Amino acid sequence: MSNEQLFFGLSQVLRKFPKETDRVLCHFCFKPKKITNEVLGVDDAKKSQMLISSIILLKTALDALPLLSKVLKDAQCFILANVYKSVCENEKYADIRKRIGEVIDEDVLHARVPFIARTQQCFAVKAGIDGLLDIARRSFCDTSEAIHNLANKYREEYKLPNLKLPFNNRRGFYFSIPRKDIQGKLPSKFIQVVKQGNNVHCSTLELASVSIV
Repeated sequence: MSNEQLFFGLSQVLRKFPKETDRVLCHFCFKPKKITNEVLGVDDAKKSQMLISSIILLKTALDALPLLSKVLKDAQCFILANVYKSVCENEKYADIRKRIGEVIDEDVLHARVPFIARTQQCFAVKAGIDGLLDIARRSFCDTSEAIHNLANKYREEYKLPNLKLPFNNRRGFYFSIPRKDIQGKLPSKFIQVVKQGNNVHCSTLELASVSIV
């Protein structure tokens, strides 16, 4: 508290670390007693998604370590000096970061917005690591483009310029339309209509047919 430079420097650096760092560290503390086909199954997309997400979080935390090291280098407090010695000077963390960098793209950052996070997970692994993954990413891009083209089509066809295309992990893509823009009833094409605040949330069969993200 008496060292303003250390206090504010540390406050800024800690913001660089993901809030979920403790959960991620716990994620990597456990491993299966034995490797089975079930663990390696290509159909277990949810586990793979969680693993990629955790690796991105770990990468984000490791990227912040050099900044933490710079701030704590001259710290005299026993606790902070111990953190510097046991964490910042530990070469194992640099080795882990280097290993991650061999597979995970350098530009990938942790994101909280659901669709951005999903996109980051999709493109986190470098091209050329897995041929099937590269094909799947091409399909992901084509699907995303088709969904946004569909939204543009509805904006023009039904005179809904403020129609938005939100995404969440539970529903996937859906449409959000301001209630003030709706004259009378929505066309029958729109289904699963739910009023929420000043907006109407809905979908269409066309959206459901292409929304496989």
